[in-house]
Formats: sequence, structure tokens, C-alpha cells
Amino acid sequence: MNILITGGGCEEAIDSVRSVCNFSTGKTACKIASTLLSTKPSIKITAIMAEKAEKPEGCTVRTFRSFSDLEHILKEECTAGSYDAVIHAAAVSDYSPEAVIIDGKEYPVGSIQKISSEKSLLIKMKKNPKLIESIKSWTGKNCTLVGFKLTSNATRKEQETAVAKMFSAENPPDLVAANDLSLITPDFHPFRLYKKTGLATECSSIESMCGHILRIMI
Repeated sequence: MNILITGGGCEEAIDSVRSVCNFSTGKTACKIASTLLSTKPSIKITAIMAEKAEKPEGCTVRTFRSFSDLEHILKEECTAGSYDAVIHAAAVSDYSPEAVIIDGKEYPVGSIQKISSEKSLLIKMKKNPKLIESIKSWTGKNCTLVGFKLTSNATRKEQETAVAKMFSAENPPDLVAANDLSLITPDFHPFRLYKKTGLATECSSIESMCGHILRIMI
């Protein structure tokens, strides 16, 4: 069984010394990889990880920095590789800087090496496409796709609405692992695992979630 995992967060450059990023560490992706390998050692895993994220052991690792990096590598792996499953746990940038407005004048991102700290700065962002909605078109329909939805202080109804939106896409995932930031502690990392038809199961840990995913795939 060949599995592709993504993890960590995108970093979008503003100039040569500044960037916009998120807090993703890649720990969830690493834990998923180690759990799958310990459960089923014959699995072959390729991990596409953020440059600054933790890296899983026992896997082929490729790294990305920005949204465009991740998009390129993910498409390349999905079209060239033969994966039974893609577990898309990376925290993908919803927006990338398009231009900077310095003292009222607009410049394309990358055209100024280092913005002076003595000037006023506004950042114009462009919306990025949802990569998860392209994965099935790259891998083919027989690949199991697992997506993730992280919410923050959401009610169960709000979480279910966010998950339903993922399933309404043209090329939806087969499973969505949903969790809420307010419930995660160093010792407790619960997930709700959803199918398109609704809640499949509740998991008290990453290990439990991986076990359910494997049983669904096999």
C-alpha cells in the first residue's frame, strides 16, 4: 500500500525577510505516518512536509515552503505516483500576498527586497484555490482521500457545516477528520471522522483515527 501524506504549514513571502505563515508544526502528519508504519510496516509513505516542520521517520520526504511550492509538488506526486490514499493534513494558505502598499504606493510582491520599517505598510492578499478539491482529479477516483478540518471554539453544528462544505465540492474527499483547537491538549487530541453520509466515528487520539482510516481503506 502506497500512501501520500502532507503536513506542516505554508509560508508566504512578503519581502526577503518577512513572511505570512500559520502555526502548524507538522506533528499531526508525523504522528499519522509513525502510527501507520507501526501498524502496517509494509506501507510505503511519501511525506510532503513544510521546510520548518517536523519530518517523519521511515518515509520518503519532500519539502515545500509556499502555497505554490506545495501545489506543484502535490500535483507532481499525485499524477506520477500510484497512491492508494492521500492524507492531506497540511495547513494550506487560504491567501497569498499579491502586492504591498508602501506609503500609499503599490508594488508587486518580490519587487522590493526589504521594506523599510519606517514606512507604513499594507499587504494585498489574493485568494488561493482549495488544493484538496484538485487531488482526486490528479490521482484518479480509486484513491482514498482524507481531508482535515480544524475549527476554533466551534459548536458541533458549526463543525458539521464546515465539513459538509468540503463534501459538497466537485471532487470531494472520502473522509474528513475534524477537530477543534479548543479541545486539543498535549495529552488529548480528539477527532471526529466523517463520511459524506455523516459522522463515521469519534476518535480520542491520532492513533485511533489512523486505525479507523486503515480499516476503511483495506
